[in-house]
Amino acid sequence: MIAPVLLLLLTVPAGLPVRAQGSRKVIQMTLVSWKFTPDFFTVTRGDTVVLQLSNEDPDKRNHSFAARWLVGKQVITRGQVAREGIDDERRFFAVAPGTKAEIEFVASEPGSFPFVCGVFDHGSRGQVGAMNVLPAPK
Repeated sequence: MIAPVLLLLLTVPAGLPVRAQGSRKVIQMTLVSWKFTPDFFTVTRGDTVVLQLSNEDPDKRNHSFAARWLVGKQVITRGQVAREGIDDERRFFAVAPGTKAEIEFVASEPGSFPFVCGVFDHGSRGQVGAMNVLPAPK
């Protein structure tokens, strides 16, 4: 009886998704013509990151949050994500004018991770930023 229970305990966790070991970090980010505010933020490895994206563009332009490092990453979306997909090797989350959306993920690796607005020429006009992930404390 003990052997089957032990086998179950040893094998079940291996198939489960990796859970965050850190804090929950909520970043409120505004998207307007040619900029993210904030365009840089810092979290710690293992943190659950919740980006609250708000398209407040006075000219009613579409915007998106796009990054190569999001391709293949488990992401939870909430709110009004107008479109989601992969373009130019970047996973993007589009937010229509006057709407809000959330994307949530775990910061799983330390380093600097760039992001860009994936709409037409917004990135070349300066709508870029980066997430800095610090190593987890020992």
